[in-house]
Amino acid sequence: MRPGSLFVALAIGYCTCASSGEQTCSGAPTRNASDFIFVAGGSQVLDKTSGLIWMRCLEGQSWTGDNCVADDPNAVNPGPNISFAEAKVLAASRTTDEESWRLPSKSELLTLRESRCYNPSFSLIVFPTRPAWSSDGFFWTSTPEAEGVALVSAIGTSDAWSSTDESNIYHVRLVRNMPKPGE
Repeated sequence: MRPGSLFVALAIGYCTCASSGEQTCSGAPTRNASDFIFVAGGSQVLDKTSGLIWMRCLEGQSWTGDNCVADDPNAVNPGPNISFAEAKVLAASRTTDEESWRLPSKSELLTLRESRCYNPSFSLIVFPTRPAWSSDGFFWTSTPEAEGVALVSAIGTSDAWSSTDESNIYHVRLVRNMPKPGE
């Protein structure tokens, strides 16, 4: 990847938020739990359509066996909210001989979007978070943009992308490719 050409953030949950802070959907979700296989004690999820394995929790959240909760229970929007350089270091630190974690591309991250829902626009069945709105926000991706320019998305009811500075801080949801047979 070119230096400086890095980030796409996915704003999950374009907020015309319900006052109760609960997810709002207009119609049945387009994807459900049958589209996924839960692995690693449920802390990871294999998307059967894309073949990608996702962390169910954002970085800065922990899997409890049935939900993602903020490591800092007082956090309004759990972190870490980190720079792009820190996000790349974080992904590398999670990588082992068995699992090669990375930042998703813009198109990969968009596969998780539940277009009929907001606050958040992720499936809470697949990515359960307490409280639900705490998984809203912008997410780093690896999709390149112009040199020294990073992209931000405003995902909710639209797929609008704009530029931002790489030193801004955003959320991280890591992904890895499904291992090939024999690996």
